[in-house]
Amino acid sequence: MRKRKPNMFLRRLVSLTILGILIMMIPAMLLNNGTDTIEIKENYIESTKPLAISVAKKYGLFPSVTLAQSALESNFGRSELSTSYNNYFGIKAKSGGVEMETKEYENGVEKSVLEPFKKYDSKKASFKDYGKLISTAARYEKVRDAKDYKEAITLIQSCGYATDPNYAKKVIDIIEKYNLMELDNE
Repeated sequence: MRKRKPNMFLRRLVSLTILGILIMMIPAMLLNNGTDTIEIKENYIESTKPLAISVAKKYGLFPSVTLAQSALESNFGRSELSTSYNNYFGIKAKSGGVEMETKEYENGVEKSVLEPFKKYDSKKASFKDYGKLISTAARYEKVRDAKDYKEAITLIQSCGYATDPNYAKKVIDIIEKYNLMELDNE
């Protein structure tokens, strides 16, 4: 019996030591997750910037809006729609495409629905299709006369690009957080 008590003590000591180590590691792990997310977002912005500028200039759009919309729609390149189907703008398909669950707002109420989305061969193809859509579709005609990024994204939303009532604000927040408005002057 006496031998079991030291073993029990030793087991508890080892368990408490392991628990203590884990408790000390949790804040570091949580901090790294935040850092990783920040780095992922910044990497997406930096790696996608040249493509966004090129496409926006070709189609007469604001690079800041193009890049920020792609970041929002693709969750900074991490959404399934972007990673599996190269759709960085949440552009829907009239027919075919891939059906995915998405959130839509109707009368201010959010609901989940299945919608068909376009599939692209590359990230570049997705950006080009977005540029073509905004620069040629009749419903976005007002967008082409926008004076700045705020007016452009507000018009994109009001022309029916997204149903989220906070869509323009979310895009503007990304533009301002990453100083993307500087791209509009290049």
